Amino acid sequence: MKFNEDVISDSYNYCKNLATAHYENFPVGSLLIPKNKRKYVYSIYAFARTADDIADSYDNSEVKLLKLNKLENDFKNILKDDFIITDKNDFNNENYNFLIALYDTIKTLSIPMNEFINLLTAFKQDSTIGRYDKFDDLIEYSKFSANPIGHLILYLFGYNEKDNKQLFDYSDKICTALQLTNFWQDVSVDLEIDRVYIPKELMDLYGYSYDDLFKKKQNENFRELIKSLTEKTRMIFKEGYELINNVNGRLKWELKLTYNGGNEILNKIEKIDYNVLSKRVKLSKWDFLKMIW
Repeated sequence: MKFNEDVISDSYNYCKNLATAHYENFPVGSLLIPKNKRKYVYSIYAFARTADDIADSYDNSEVKLLKLNKLENDFKNILKDDFIITDKNDFNNENYNFLIALYDTIKTLSIPMNEFINLLTAFKQDSTIGRYDKFDDLIEYSKFSANPIGHLILYLFGYNEKDNKQLFDYSDKICTALQLTNFWQDVSVDLEIDRVYIPKELMDLYGYSYDDLFKKKQNENFRELIKSLTEKTRMIFKEGYELINNVNGRLKWELKLTYNGGNEILNKIEKIDYNVLSKRVKLSKWDFLKMIW
């Protein structure tokens, strides 16, 4: 054993505390994840939460990249065979608080480390890029920001990419659609940190500008723009639906709830006539109950 049981247990407890402190960010159907697998979800969440907090901080780009590069180096370091911690007092790096649990998760579930490197690539991109020219640029971004999360869930339930390539492809569609949905849901929130995910080519097409956006003009051009983006997103959701029909057990219901939750956000955007600059839509407890029913 690379780390003793006490060190691993302490690391998982740290991850659980971090995850439950941010429960609102958990997937819609997280309670459907088997109890014996939840600790792995906590470790994955702790990694993503830490990196996301760095990328969303008010530090300048240079500082963000330094912190994310340090996290990446620590992550790669802890996977090395000659890196050993035997006593919890040896935690001389704050990242190791959760990386030890993540190491155990990776080894137990046979997850390729590249899934986590891809996530860090997206967080680094968030730290340096705040504008996107084309819709395809968002699809490319989602390959790093969202799609690895779907892969990790599949690994969690015993699916690997080598034997289940089609499932991973379907998962990429759903995760990309979820990422895009979050963009349209959070247009006003992203403006506060000087990020714009609405592609400039589509803004130009609909006669809408960055100046209009930062002045929060919600004219007909803006509404038609957001409508076109939500319709594109619905189509991508549909392209991934077969994933739900090709998995079983709790995972099927987890994915069903997540899929319906994403589409319900799009429904809510439609109901407010695409005026996402003045109102941020979100799922309520009643929405969750309806989806479960």
